[in-house]
Amino acid sequence: MRKIFISATAGITLLMILTGCFSAPAGIAASTMPITSKDSYTIVRRNAEGSDWRVVLLGIPLGPLSAHDALEDAKKQNNADALVNVTGENRYKFFLLLWTEQMIIQGDAIKFRVAGEDVE
Repeated sequence: MRKIFISATAGITLLMILTGCFSAPAGIAASTMPITSKDSYTIVRRNAEGSDWRVVLLGIPLGPLSAHDALEDAKKQNNADALVNVTGENRYKFFLLLWTEQMIIQGDAIKFRVAGEDVE
């Protein structure tokens, strides 16, 4: 009985060591599009968020991870031209032999006007 208990404890401990998650900052930016003093914009949604992710198996990425795709996802979800007050974050989740990486872009979604004209 004691041998089973020790084996189970060792197995649970190993499982806890080999799994987990963490996040890391990926950067900040004032805007994803240049804005001059003649331009104006309307915030259509605060804290808009988009993401892109991939799976890594035994250290080999099984697809691309793109900040550009995460940004385009945030703009598409909110029908926006750009984001302002932008932050990026990477999230990692580990599961024994594989893990996931997720790039998250967050900011205020805007509709943009260049010197009084709508951007199309």
